Amino acid sequence: MSEKHFAYFIEALETLENLLHAETQAIAAHELDTIDEIMQQKDISLETLLAAKDSLEKDPRNNQLANEKLDYVMNLQSRNAISFKKLKDRVEAKNKADDPSRKSSENKARSTYLEN
Repeated sequence: MSEKHFAYFIEALETLENLLHAETQAIAAHELDTIDEIMQQKDISLETLLAAKDSLEKDPRNNQLANEKLDYVMNLQSRNAISFKKLKDRVEAKNKADDPSRKSSENKARSTYLEN
């Protein structure tokens, strides 16, 4: 592997890792706008990472450092995806509960049911 290309690949991978850490914090803080910005940055970072991978002569998984970092980044991405889905579900449930027209309809249905 060309040292220069490998170093660039590792740098791109570390950039993605840093974005994933920022995303983890944004998800924990429920900062939806920040999450959106980070996701856009991750898309660009991923394109850079894939281009860097294409410039390598060998599979980076054959290198212990790269292999460990790739596993770590993929695990972090997976955890963030799960956390984001939970956040999204909570926000949607809250928005549904806060919808006054929905509450009004539910209250009417409940009172109609209880009166009969």
